Amino acid sequence: MTVASAQSSLGPANSPKSESLPRSRIIRRRAVFDATRNKGRRVSSRYLALNFLPREMVKPGNPAGGTGTVAFLTPKRIGAATVRNKLRRRMREIYRRYVAQPSEKAYLVWVARPPALELPFEALKKCMTELRKRAGL
Repeated sequence: MTVASAQSSLGPANSPKSESLPRSRIIRRRAVFDATRNKGRRVSSRYLALNFLPREMVKPGNPAGGTGTVAFLTPKRIGAATVRNKLRRRMREIYRRYVAQPSEKAYLVWVARPPALELPFEALKKCMTELRKRAGL
């Protein structure tokens, strides 16, 4: 069996289920970002900052109420777009595998700082889990 025939025999019905963080979990509305920054709390380290706001603090009638629960920010001062994207992908993967909880009780906005580029995957994972514990979430 050749590689081409093995790939074609998988087909869409046999393709593996995506393990990526669902888009529905990502915060997309500006109102939630602003509320998290202005009304929420922050814990930080040299590498990351975690802004969080309990979900009950966003009014149910607010249009932002039906949005996701987490966002990952990588400011331009960190570097070129490819560098920022790589760091954001690593943060998203760590969150998905090790930090996320099935029903988040707060909106979380993770903000990377320039020294985060130096961290290997395991150190970044440790930093994110420590911040989550310090936030009491």
